[in-house]
Amino acid sequence: MENFDVLRLDGHSLSVFLSVCETGSISKTAVAYDLNQSTISHTIDKVRAAVGDPLFVKAGRGIVPTEAALSLVPRVERLVAEIQGLAIPESYDPRKDNQPFALGIQTPAQLHDVKLLQVKLAKIAPNVRLEMKRAVPQNHIAQMLQEKEIDISFVINGHARSPFLNRTPYGQDELVVFYDPKVRGPIESVEDYAEATHGVVNFGGNSKTQIDIAFEKLGRERKIALVAPTTSMLGNLLAGTPAIATMPSRWASTVSRDLTFCKAPIDLPPIYYDIAWHRRNEHSGRIIWLRNLLDEVGRELYGEAAHAQKNP
Repeated sequence: MENFDVLRLDGHSLSVFLSVCETGSISKTAVAYDLNQSTISHTIDKVRAAVGDPLFVKAGRGIVPTEAALSLVPRVERLVAEIQGLAIPESYDPRKDNQPFALGIQTPAQLHDVKLLQVKLAKIAPNVRLEMKRAVPQNHIAQMLQEKEIDISFVINGHARSPFLNRTPYGQDELVVFYDPKVRGPIESVEDYAEATHGVVNFGGNSKTQIDIAFEKLGRERKIALVAPTTSMLGNLLAGTPAIATMPSRWASTVSRDLTFCKAPIDLPPIYYDIAWHRRNEHSGRIIWLRNLLDEVGRELYGEAAHAQKNP
């Protein structure tokens, strides 16, 4: 395998390399390509010889890409996408499509967006079924897209970052304070906010929220009284209690009618929404069409300025 000519690498070998990078597994890649593990290993050996790097090292029961391998991923992705693009028709006719679109959503607040999307789909692609799947916790979005469980997904605040995903801005919202006006009044000061009991949603993962960071800057800690697995359940639990919840303002469209909201007494950064898809679909006429339709939905719901705002 010495002095292997890099030009002898083909699209299949590069695609296998990307799959192993993404899954961290020879066996999973073998299943995905319907090949045996020795064939996948041999293919990776060819890529190793061509680039002069081990590419992968053992980590626990799996393998992880080396820094050199990770640096190759964006370029190899572009090459594979261009090769795949040769075989994908540039045109896509939604009227002739009868396959479902699987859309990842993270919160019921996005149901309003989905309704508008469905209205547009029904007019343009009447035979297409829209399937919604919960894309939580957020670190599972990349896996769901990689395993083709979903075609495209809403992403909140820049989560699901991966060299294998592409994304585009969709919209933004502000964080406000929800409460039951029959039980308590609005939050009027920082002291009110800090002394109140809070309800939160556990989306999975251990990362700090923007609200936790804001409280740390105040030298305070939130008093968590309610923890719910979903936003809809949190709304139901909050009603009839003195607890408050800091959530995106669009939550009001799906939350219990017993709740209202007021402005937060501290500066909180906006919530950014992106649309994410797997890079292998960058040239897919079908996914491009769906992205454009979602782009249209985002502009109608959030306006040009909010829609174009990039997530920092």
